[in-house]
Amino acid sequence: MFITSTTMANRAPTTIVDVATILPVEIMLAETFSTRDLYCNFISTIDDTIRFLATRRLLSNSKECDNCHIAMSLTRRASISDGKQWTCKECRKNVSIRAGSFFQNSKLKLTQILDIVYGWAREHPQNEAARDAKLGEGSTHTIVDWYNFCRDITEQHLVDNPTQVGGFDENTLLSKTVEIDESKFFHPKYHRGQWREGHWVFGGIERGSGNCFLVEVPDRTENTLTPIIERYVLPGTIIISDGWRAYRNINQIGGGIYEHEVITHEENFVNPDDPTIHTQNVENMWMRAKRKLKRQCGTSEALFTSYLHEFIWRNKFKSRDIFSALLVCVREQYPV
Repeated sequence: MFITSTTMANRAPTTIVDVATILPVEIMLAETFSTRDLYCNFISTIDDTIRFLATRRLLSNSKECDNCHIAMSLTRRASISDGKQWTCKECRKNVSIRAGSFFQNSKLKLTQILDIVYGWAREHPQNEAARDAKLGEGSTHTIVDWYNFCRDITEQHLVDNPTQVGGFDENTLLSKTVEIDESKFFHPKYHRGQWREGHWVFGGIERGSGNCFLVEVPDRTENTLTPIIERYVLPGTIIISDGWRAYRNINQIGGGIYEHEVITHEENFVNPDDPTIHTQNVENMWMRAKRKLKRQCGTSEALFTSYLHEFIWRNKFKSRDIFSALLVCVREQYPV
């Protein structure tokens, strides 16, 4: 039930949920949702959905009237899809419960939007997400737009929280190891023989954590790659690469802030004298990234960079429930 203060026992409530029930970000990130759990226990009705969102600060839990500067009341209105709105008891002004939120400009029901967001998080095909959200025919653009909105959220998160790898282990104070490499996505002949210029991507992955960075680059020269290394790889890192000539001066960057080990693939894929010197982790990263992007970019290569960022974001939250991680990012970018 929606709560009511003791002084307003006979009036509409001024909050959606008890303030004490609002979840901190740390708890949200620890949440996991199965499809059955989400639909049966959290968003089975519109009231449940509104409480679910308010508890996670995805909808404002209270609203002050801009005219009267008093707390607005939560009132029912059957003619709107949300079934509730904020109403000022003095000037009778009405405000949508979506005001200022991620959901503000959409005409879809809140449950439908969560259906789509959940589908994106679980990497469901777009037609499957449309069916789950009960959008009906002619909904292709709606699903495409919302899937793009979800990727926009992940891209903004990466802008606000830039990835850096390597450095020193805070417990052992030993240097972390980062494998770096460059790879070309979509070779000239790809997808039914069509000509595609392709995309060179430079990246690195930290051993142990699996944290990574991926940057599309115009070329593979030392002048291009060195600033990227300085931006994404922390000082003190042991960098392992192949023998590509652009890497020859890594141990001189910043006056020697990195240790550099090289594995010459023409000779070995693993150094026979030191089995820790290899680039197998970054090679595996390329395999995973190419598999995912080949599937996604088959019809829209123009979105290549966006899909690349999505891969980085998903990799960052791989140990979390992706749906929960996305909701946290929405909460951070749309404070209510």
